[in-house]
Amino acid sequence: MNVVLRFIFSALGLLVACSFVPGLGHGTFLDLLVVAILLAALNTTVGSFLKLIALVPMACSFGCFSLVINGLVFWLAGALSARLGLNFTVSGFWAGFFGALVSSLVASVLGAIFIPRDRQRPQGPGQGSAPRIKVVN
Repeated sequence: MNVVLRFIFSALGLLVACSFVPGLGHGTFLDLLVVAILLAALNTTVGSFLKLIALVPMACSFGCFSLVINGLVFWLAGALSARLGLNFTVSGFWAGFFGALVSSLVASVLGAIFIPRDRQRPQGPGQGSAPRIKVVN
């Protein structure tokens, strides 16, 4: 259920980004859901590969270079969605950069509000549920 909610929140983030960022266009909400799935697949494959290649610039910029990679992946998603016949357009790199920034921010805020987190501490060795035995001399 959480995965479905995350894709819906991502599609809502895309909708907000298309409303505020010039150079982004969208069709129906179903198109945005498919683009959210496409973005997840691209971030998992191409985005991870690009972040591995750009390890040194990412380390030198304290991770800020990942924003550039996210913008490139967002731009790529716009190009692929046009080829797939989806009504989602990204006019250039800067539209992709700010679109990725806005959509991820909106999706993260919605996820933090509506998806509950487990508040339990992880149990490691020595912190399990087995009672401790006290040795008395």
